Amino acid sequence: MPKINSSFTAKIRNPGRDTLVEYLSRRFTYHSRLEWEGLLSLDRLQLEGTAARGDETLREGQSLRFAVVDYEEPDVPLDFRILERGPDLCFVHKPAGMPVHRTGKIFFQTLANLVREELADDAWAPLNRLDRETSGLSAFARGADAIRAYSPASPGSRWLKLYLAVTRGLPPSASGRIEAPLGELPDSPIRSRMHVHAAGKPALTLYRRLAERDGLALIAVAPITGRKHQIRAHLAHVGCPLIGDKIYSLDGKAYLKQLDRDLDEADYLELGAKRHLLHAFCLRIGAHAQAPHEAWDWDVGSEFARVFKALEARAWCATPDFNAFLEEAMAARDARAESAGGA
Repeated sequence: MPKINSSFTAKIRNPGRDTLVEYLSRRFTYHSRLEWEGLLSLDRLQLEGTAARGDETLREGQSLRFAVVDYEEPDVPLDFRILERGPDLCFVHKPAGMPVHRTGKIFFQTLANLVREELADDAWAPLNRLDRETSGLSAFARGADAIRAYSPASPGSRWLKLYLAVTRGLPPSASGRIEAPLGELPDSPIRSRMHVHAAGKPALTLYRRLAERDGLALIAVAPITGRKHQIRAHLAHVGCPLIGDKIYSLDGKAYLKQLDRDLDEADYLELGAKRHLLHAFCLRIGAHAQAPHEAWDWDVGSEFARVFKALEARAWCATPDFNAFLEEAMAARDARAESAGGA
């Protein structure tokens, strides 16, 4: 990648009582506090259009502009593929390691940018977000009307998302549902981590255990709600965190370590993989009583395939139990939609 010279704007969210440098260090952890102080000294940040010092007291919604100067973007996997494409909806394979949207370090090599470039059309926009380390299906819509029609938040749309997960330890039963509210805790050492607690937002995850081997499990998962980190947080809550999950396994030890320095082979050996093993393999989207659009993605990636083969899940999808799981997930989704509509 050529060196990047650009700028980006963000809004201050939930500043608490932080000064600007405290907020940056807490919210954008890809730089240490010392690094943020260095950037502030170079006049790289503006707060409400004025050069920022770092000791400002923040208010909700203030505009923060960050100048990027001679920046070399990190390499990311680029093997995305457009799997299905219609006039205003398409399904894309996202490899593990590629972000959907820009991050603090990756501005151009994002799935959103690369799909627009591939299709030579800036009207395409992603409808769902996968964590950077999660692989699998992402849906894109073309134009404002299609985005409104197919958006998961649209009252007329119906989404069903199915994932494969590899966990350390087994869930409490071969099949079941995890219904536990999720939310962040302000005193957590990992601010982005979701916790089960009474003040959290309602969250429901259905699962089936497909295979087990050497203390590991291959699990099919249907998140009925769409909370942040829902699958990862719920599986960790019932005692079977994802292999490779830096936040939810080993009490977040790997995540905290990488804030200061790179992880080494011993860390990855303890985690079980260099990325968390979660893959979005099936996506169904219906809008305004249309027949649902559907896509499948069996490219789970090499780290996943070393533990469980995609063929093991594909074989399960040909069984009556898969159909039962699908029906259970759709019924739970529709019940939730009806409940929300009548609230």
